[in-house]
Amino acid sequence: MSKKDFEDMLNRHGEVKKQDEIDWNAQKDQWISFIKQFYSSVEGWLAPYVEQQKLAFDYKKITLSEDHIGTYNVDTMNINFAGQQIKIEPVGTLLIGTKGRIDMEGARGRVQFILADKDSKGIKVSVSISLDGKPKEEQQKPKEPNWTWKIVLRNSRKISYEDFTEENFFNGLMEIING
Repeated sequence: MSKKDFEDMLNRHGEVKKQDEIDWNAQKDQWISFIKQFYSSVEGWLAPYVEQQKLAFDYKKITLSEDHIGTYNVDTMNINFAGQQIKIEPVGTLLIGTKGRIDMEGARGRVQFILADKDSKGIKVSVSISLDGKPKEEQQKPKEPNWTWKIVLRNSRKISYEDFTEENFFNGLMEIING
């Protein structure tokens, strides 16, 4: 391929369009807001047990570091009850297939909570191939996700998601403790 061929090809495809700039600070702020929303739900569900002095929780700061976003601080929630210690810790926001993940760890394992589209029930893989030569921008764009917390359920054949509810939270909690 000669320089002339290269220039002809560039001319046929037009100007390179500048991709939308991502506001990484806004992404980080949104992620931190989702973490606070998660903790607020958990605190509400645990409140009766705190009032009865059967359970206590506190927060400790941890530092996360992610590409583009940089280093930032978030809270890890530590829950103590009946000789058990549970840690709820944000993992990050720049993950494949999700807007963010929080892990809950206990003596018998870990439960994952992810930010997924409200309608999502599990992992979905899609591939699009342009046979007409149209640039990607001209193809139909997917709808903007409505991010909500989900609990990740695993069985031998598949991974699925269910809504983050009080019932699912306590089911996950019981799964990872020495009960």
